[in-house]
Amino acid sequence: MEIKRVETWQGFVDAIENLRETYGLFRRELENGKVHEDRNLLLFRGQSSAEWPLLTTLERKTGSPFHVLKYLHYATRHVSEIESFTEARWSVPDYPALEAELKEKQEAFRVVLPAYDFLVYLRHHDFPSPLLDWTESPYIAAYFAYINATKDDVTVYCYIERPERIKGGTGGTPMITLKGPHVTTHKRHFAQKSWYTVSTQWNYKEERHYFCPHEKIFERGNPKQDLLFKIVLPISERKKALAYLNDYNINHFTLFQSEDSLIKALATREFDILDA
Repeated sequence: MEIKRVETWQGFVDAIENLRETYGLFRRELENGKVHEDRNLLLFRGQSSAEWPLLTTLERKTGSPFHVLKYLHYATRHVSEIESFTEARWSVPDYPALEAELKEKQEAFRVVLPAYDFLVYLRHHDFPSPLLDWTESPYIAAYFAYINATKDDVTVYCYIERPERIKGGTGGTPMITLKGPHVTTHKRHFAQKSWYTVSTQWNYKEERHYFCPHEKIFERGNPKQDLLFKIVLPISERKKALAYLNDYNINHFTLFQSEDSLIKALATREFDILDA
């Protein structure tokens, strides 16, 4: 992981542009001499303290190893209560069907997450989750970094899964799987331009995936895959950053689209941006 500390908000803007210029396109020369370009996906995540490690909400809540089926059991056994309250309907298989699907499809090099749309919904409503959330927008990430920051410098991470368009691995070693945005779930998933990663390690004896810390993969420092960059921003730039982001309509209301988030956006404007 490469760490870069910037001293100003403009320094952050410049750092993002530098990352996009360096990694935004992968170019390869074809046999006919022409150059083919592929656009790389750069994902971002904001955290309110530069001292915090990269942890999922499941890791923060439990601190103990969970295998995929155990977590699915915890997550899906409440679906009837949620459907009754929200009047929404989720096509969530029962436990025997989940177990059968994992047994049929899961293998050492591929983790399967049945009911992914429901898991994303739970993640957006603060149910402990193995999904680490990212956004396509570095500025949305910066908003999440600064909005609840109080005294510590903040961090925006940049993750690039396949900088050279390939990805490999060895069975039984920790791996990161990227989960995409095209899923029917809560509307804030789309407002926040969300993607997710899940970090797992295959247990050959038990023939199942266990969730594990993302940092196990990033510590390897493989230059060809799973690149991570950490940009540290000073807490002193919070007001300037929030004002800049609000000018581009990035605030709590646009990202969460609820009554509570509207009030928080108005409060942020009055007390964090306009207040002298």
